[in-house]
Amino acid sequence: MPADTGHYVVVSKSLSSFFAGIAAAAATAALAASAAADPAPPIVASAVPPIAPPLAMVALWIYVTLLMAGGLAGFIKAGSRISLVTSALSAALLALCATGIIKPFYIAKIILAVLAVVFGARYWKSSKFMPSGLILLFSVVVLAVLVADR
Repeated sequence: MPADTGHYVVVSKSLSSFFAGIAAAAATAALAASAAADPAPPIVASAVPPIAPPLAMVALWIYVTLLMAGGLAGFIKAGSRISLVTSALSAALLALCATGIIKPFYIAKIILAVLAVVFGARYWKSSKFMPSGLILLFSVVVLAVLVADR
């Protein structure tokens, strides 16, 4: 009898491994079916979106620098305090927009449009390219870059 018992154990182990294999295959199929029915959630971009595209940021920072340099040049050359104060105020507001402190970013476009109108009026009145015509040109170009890049 002991020989029959050994044979029974081998058959029993074979059947149990066979059913375990079927159960594992069924579990894999169920997992695949649930994954196909319920796709993974979409990958979310960075939690903090960029403030502006790189080209717009570069153009804006160059404009802020030129605006401050122009105000300082107007103060040194002509003694115009209003030139220094308004350029510093405008540059500070644009810098705050560029760093993301002032949100939304389209406020920078509004500030640039106002500056373009102011310098356009000054250019129209004086017909001198320096400094109002040059700053008008810079304002329009940077505004165009910001509008095109957004």
